[in-house]
Amino acid sequence: MKNHKRFLLSAITLAVWALTQQVQAQDGAAVPSPDSSASGTDQGTADDKLNKVVVTGSTSLKRTVRESSVAVTSADRADLDRKSPRSTASALELIPGMMVEDSGGEVSNNYTVRGLAGGGQNFVQLSEDGLPVFYHPGLADTILKQELSIDRMEAVRGGTSGILTVNGAGATVNFITVRSKEEPEGALRLTGSDYGTKRIDLRYGGAIGNGWYAGFGGFYRTSDSVRDIGFTADHGGLLRAYVGRKWGDGEFSVNVKVVNDHNTFLLPTPFQNPSNPQPVPGFNGNYGTLLSADNGVQYGRNTNGLQTNDLNDGIATKSTSIGYNFEKRLNDAFTVRSKGRYTDFKNEFNSIFTFDNNSLRTAADRLNPASNADIQAMLKRFPGTTPAIRGVASGVIYSGAKLADVSGNGLLTDNISAKNRAYRQNFVNDLSLTWTTAGNSLTAGLLTVDQNEQNGNDGNTRFLGEVKNNPARLDIVAIDAAGKVVGQLTDKSVLEYNPWGVGLSRSSLSSSNLYLNDEYQVNERLRLDAGARLEHFRYRAWRPQGSVVTIPGSTRPDGGDADNIMVNNTMPAFNGQYDYVDNGSSNHSSVTAGGNYLINDNLAVYARYSKSYQANNENPVTRIGFGELGARYQRRGFSASLTAFRTNFKDYQFSRLLEGDTLETRVGGDIIVNGLEYELQWKPLRYARINLSGVVQKSSMNIKSVNGPSAATVNTASLGSHPERSPDQNYTITPTLLLPDNKGELYLSYHQVGKRYADAANSFVLPAYHTLDVGASYQLSPALSLNFNVQNLTNTIGLTEGNPRAGFTEVASGKYFFARAILGRNMQFSLTASF
Repeated sequence: MKNHKRFLLSAITLAVWALTQQVQAQDGAAVPSPDSSASGTDQGTADDKLNKVVVTGSTSLKRTVRESSVAVTSADRADLDRKSPRSTASALELIPGMMVEDSGGEVSNNYTVRGLAGGGQNFVQLSEDGLPVFYHPGLADTILKQELSIDRMEAVRGGTSGILTVNGAGATVNFITVRSKEEPEGALRLTGSDYGTKRIDLRYGGAIGNGWYAGFGGFYRTSDSVRDIGFTADHGGLLRAYVGRKWGDGEFSVNVKVVNDHNTFLLPTPFQNPSNPQPVPGFNGNYGTLLSADNGVQYGRNTNGLQTNDLNDGIATKSTSIGYNFEKRLNDAFTVRSKGRYTDFKNEFNSIFTFDNNSLRTAADRLNPASNADIQAMLKRFPGTTPAIRGVASGVIYSGAKLADVSGNGLLTDNISAKNRAYRQNFVNDLSLTWTTAGNSLTAGLLTVDQNEQNGNDGNTRFLGEVKNNPARLDIVAIDAAGKVVGQLTDKSVLEYNPWGVGLSRSSLSSSNLYLNDEYQVNERLRLDAGARLEHFRYRAWRPQGSVVTIPGSTRPDGGDADNIMVNNTMPAFNGQYDYVDNGSSNHSSVTAGGNYLINDNLAVYARYSKSYQANNENPVTRIGFGELGARYQRRGFSASLTAFRTNFKDYQFSRLLEGDTLETRVGGDIIVNGLEYELQWKPLRYARINLSGVVQKSSMNIKSVNGPSAATVNTASLGSHPERSPDQNYTITPTLLLPDNKGELYLSYHQVGKRYADAANSFVLPAYHTLDVGASYQLSPALSLNFNVQNLTNTIGLTEGNPRAGFTEVASGKYFFARAILGRNMQFSLTASF
């Protein structure tokens, strides 16, 4: 660890020294176009990234990265192909300071920025073509996929991100799609992997005459998971199309995107020895999973009867989005722009989740009546019997000394089987007017979001299963002296119906945002800008109430148990009543101001202050402020962007669903972070390049409040001072060998993540880890290229999270616990034809 810190300090010191030397050498120089005299320009210079024009976080549409006064990152198609992201979250690792937890599979991963606690998507907005996918970004990655139709990714951290979008005070990540408007062109890509991927991507478009243009794109694939789940994990795809027309002073286009896709959610996996985490005996930490064909299809109960929770259907998404884009120059000074999108979104999240850490234990412990009230109740219900474990599918009975044979390691656990529904109708629109003069660009806009949603986990179950790769379900039974089963606590492994609530809630959200953003060029060296947003927000919800009911058919006419299965007697169910939530309308504001100064033709500095917030439905907003000082330098094959920042999160909210509760308990506190983000690229030789990007930061948290059903049981004095899952360092260094004649490249990528805390009490350390990726690209012909990538070459086991169901303190009563580990070594390759 100390070596990694010394390396980082040395690299940053070198960059600062280079800046200082060049300032001394170039002081007083004019401000022409940047120096691009680096050797080896056939492969592109290190200056290219700073000279790219960025549209995200800007309203003038003319600023380059070098001239910008916000922390901005641009990754083009070549950067994305080199990264070969297995998920949308994985692509976010290209952004300095972004902490990504992409261990859950292709979708529903976590990411955070600038020292904010991990475990969600707070303060980071995902956008497509400049419009937020949803108001809250959760599940946005189920329809915002990594595909050949994505032209580039742009990300703004802080600054104008809190002005030009909603709920993106920390960052806006904007994926910009290809819009071919001139000569027809396209590409076809075939992708495979060592975990069974069979995928085809296609896009094509261009001018069709008389100012009109059109195009389409999409992908279809089937793929097994890197982790062995026992069935095909991912299948489906998306299709998009667009058509538009350009004329002398304007343009109009419409687009449509249809998604029908299925993904598997990889739940946390079993580990032991919290001080030195290792997989439990017999479990493969790189490729194992607690998903299986045996527990993949289960039956829950609700007021409509039985419900099927089917992992083969996975995270099933069906979505249709229809959008438009309009731009017209009214005269030399004024331009009006409007874009919008309507999305009809249906998602059924069929998945398995872990229960708390205390449920991961030996079979002997689980059957001990002295510490398990349900075992006591079973023995009372069936007197003269002994508790035992029985395989649901195998029928094998384990009792006495044989309990050590359960799972091959003596362990079992509780899990949750669920089909969480999220049905949304979302409309977003952004209308703006820009007034441009010789040195100024002033934009006024109205951004609106309206969303109706139904969601809930109705029909979920808590069930018992083995703890091994591809586990089988288990029953708890009562046996007589002859070993015959005379009664059951569980039914086909089900311990409890609807522990995570009943019914489907309904909600309505509306957001109207007036914003102003002004960009003023004082002279050739100095640019200033300022912006403000005022949001009018309204949220209402109807949350279903539950009552304990008798399960139909569970009793005989005389009132006795009809099947001698205890779990089948009663259950919570929706009673037809709702709790209405309406905190009325609220108004909140965001402001920012910044400036960029070109010291000479190679060095620019900037400063920025911003103050914004995140809306939390009916809960109070969480306020956030950023202060930034940055420098950008480029000359002779070397470029660097350094941003020193201070983050002030006021009343940050995080929550846990504690055992026995149907609503979450929320904790609030203040977080202060000081850090340095950096992006460096150096091309010391004609055929060599080195990239370094990352963050070093120090964050602290002060707990101030606890609210919710279990607030009285939470001891705030026991909570820690460091935000959950937020590392003090996170960086990637990538040396690359460039092949002659632009034929391709070979690269090695080293990624380091510092230690984090899995829980609010800071009692459970997630150790630091590093991974090594290798890859290559080769241009077989001018129109045909090959790409190859291996992730986690050394098969490192790195933990991205502990167990979110463990409460605010994750230390279990025993030595076993759940955690989610990064994926094991895996290989992906693709062949792309351009035409």
